[in-house]
Amino acid sequence: MKRFAMLLCLASTLLFVSCNNDDDSPIEIDQSLIPGEWSLSDVKSENGKVTATIENIPVSGSYSISGKDYTAEATFTEVSDADKPNTFISSGGFTLVAKITIPTQSIDYEESIPDFIGAGEWKIDGTKLITTVAEKDASFDIIALTAQTMSIKKDIKETVEQQGITFEVTGSQIFTLTKK
Repeated sequence: MKRFAMLLCLASTLLFVSCNNDDDSPIEIDQSLIPGEWSLSDVKSENGKVTATIENIPVSGSYSISGKDYTAEATFTEVSDADKPNTFISSGGFTLVAKITIPTQSIDYEESIPDFIGAGEWKIDGTKLITTVAEKDASFDIIALTAQTMSIKKDIKETVEQQGITFEVTGSQIFTLTKK
């Protein structure tokens, strides 16, 4: 069962996977609200499901993720030159708290996530915050944005192989940042 915990940690730290926006009423995004210094204030999951076959036995369950001990900060900079990309840099991390529930048992797992998202470029496309880190794009749905709070959501649908076992992980992760 520790493999499930390791998988969830892996899935939660893979902040750069594809995501979909199924919301029919998107919010208006005022890009001018994004530049500045932000602190990570909340991490949570929704509809977390995990399935695998272990020793020819199908196993399925649910998971929830939260965070604590937040030290993660990100600074988003908007450039005035249209030919140059907007940039961001982050520091700090948080402690990931995962709870995995499968038939007959529940597993609690914690792991320190020392580096939040790294450094790279950002842009807005509709209601999506798109980041590029090490030439890899990630798309986050912006589900709330005010002068003081930004909540971004990642929909997860991953197939991950760990120690010879293939895991299917689905759900959403929501990250809330508060402007400093």
